[in-house]
Amino acid sequence: MLNWKSLTVGLGLLTMTSLAVADNKVLLVGIDGLQLEQFQRLDTPNFDRLNITKAYTGGIQGATSEQPTVSGPGWATILTGVWMSKHRIESNDAGLANPEFPSLFKRIKDAHPDAYVASIANWSPINTSFFANEVAGIDEVVSGINDQEVVDHALTTLSATSPEFVFLHLDDPDHAGHASCFGSAYDQAVHDSDRRLGQLLDKVESLQRQTADNWLVLVTTDHGRTPVIGCHHGNQTEPEKTIFIGSNQSMNAEFWQQISDIPNTQFNSLYGYPSQASIAPTVLRHLGIPVDVSWRLDGLPLIGDLGVRKLMEDGSSPESFTWYTAEQTPANIYRNGILVDQVYSMDRGWTDSNMSPPGVTDYVVEINNTPLALRVNNFQIDAALSKDAFKAYFFRNDLQYVRYNKVLDKSDGGYPRETNDQTWPGLEAYRDQITASFQKDLGTSYYFLKNGQYINYDNIGDKVRSGYPKPINNSTWPGLEPYKNQIEAALRWHNQKVYFFLSDGDYIRYDIDKDAVDSGYPKPINDSTWPGLGDYAQEITAAVKWNDGRGYIFLTGQRYLRYNISEDKVDEGYPMHVDNATWPGLLNP
Repeated sequence: MLNWKSLTVGLGLLTMTSLAVADNKVLLVGIDGLQLEQFQRLDTPNFDRLNITKAYTGGIQGATSEQPTVSGPGWATILTGVWMSKHRIESNDAGLANPEFPSLFKRIKDAHPDAYVASIANWSPINTSFFANEVAGIDEVVSGINDQEVVDHALTTLSATSPEFVFLHLDDPDHAGHASCFGSAYDQAVHDSDRRLGQLLDKVESLQRQTADNWLVLVTTDHGRTPVIGCHHGNQTEPEKTIFIGSNQSMNAEFWQQISDIPNTQFNSLYGYPSQASIAPTVLRHLGIPVDVSWRLDGLPLIGDLGVRKLMEDGSSPESFTWYTAEQTPANIYRNGILVDQVYSMDRGWTDSNMSPPGVTDYVVEINNTPLALRVNNFQIDAALSKDAFKAYFFRNDLQYVRYNKVLDKSDGGYPRETNDQTWPGLEAYRDQITASFQKDLGTSYYFLKNGQYINYDNIGDKVRSGYPKPINNSTWPGLEPYKNQIEAALRWHNQKVYFFLSDGDYIRYDIDKDAVDSGYPKPINDSTWPGLGDYAQEITAAVKWNDGRGYIFLTGQRYLRYNISEDKVDEGYPMHVDNATWPGLLNP
């Protein structure tokens, strides 16, 4: 006899199950210092359960996005979706990240206040330093426990709390790499990580069988390791920049398709793969949190509709950039949050004919309701001063200056700094007028102003001397007065000579001992007077003499020339772009 009661109950259960709303959830597993090629050569059955792609860290070398391949910047980019130029975590010892670009912890809690969010980390600074303020608002924070404890704690959290987002940080491979480089200890750390990954994947699969929840598991690392031996990391080499992203779900073309049609093919076209900045927007999209244009995220979601891909500067100038897409649709272009243009996406590039004033410019290109951001800077070197064999000072058009270590060939830490009366006593009122400078001797430097005046600076007393600025005239600088408003750069030469480059493409030679312009000047800057410089005669912005017997001449468009003084010509291969590869830190925000 048919049991209608049982049938009714059964149908009711079936109906409840079929009508249950699937909650999207994310488990993000970070394994510090895990080299892609190392686990690929080993037997790792649990990594084999994932879809895995090569990816990159460290930003784009030489661009505004460049950052060290170390843990602090790497994890900050993974959790925020932006590069160091935005999140400002420059090292492992950094303090709080820039709140203007929140982490996943805050973005998820802001969108879903009732969501259970957890961060369980072996390496404490993620929770205790970089995002300390933001994790204070989430449900579970655990720091400073070993890898197995991280996984055990996570298994309990996954079973007991029905979390929406769980971030885990495991650290054993990085410890092994630093302690003994690649080898048996590192291999064991990889095997241990694979085993722990299996525990997590098993748990997620069990939960999905029990509920209608849709779990996205992402697995990644913060950086690669030094070439061949794998002991350390931090530099811009291909192995150190190479990371991986793994997923338990199918992903879009940004994940699985390498793009070779890009302007920057460094590191065997590594930039044709996704970046670690894509992880955060992928998490947000899976959780149903739309990425807003105003967030200026540097990564593209690896699930769902594609935006433009591989958005990067084209190398010609800061105001020109390109992208890749196969989509035929209008593309909205935003500058600093304002819609400034709409172009055909297949144009695959855009040039800003009205770039913002000196400083940082944030662009966003949006198609398919999927924005992708690019930060560039349009800083320019207005004046340069070589103070001694060790230090040089560069004054920029954003009212900041950089102290450059000539021996280490990089900007000193903590720069740029504001040009003001604390850093350069007496110079603040004229900082927007500085157009050229040179050091006369140990005690005196001169600064030339756009308004036809000059400043005498006491190097020993570290202040502007009393009575300055004074007008450039035939009493103060004999022979220079007619050109006082045309000075663009000053280059201190040998034999007590200074060369002044003028805005009209001429130059003047000034004799310091005679305290007068040499006869016969001005002369045109051409390939007879300055071999190799003639084509750039009206593009010069600053000049400085270096320890190596060369002069460096800075041009508009963030370019520079290296001038060989002994051979009296521009060196081959110039101009080059001023970036973090050629002048580390000089144009940093």
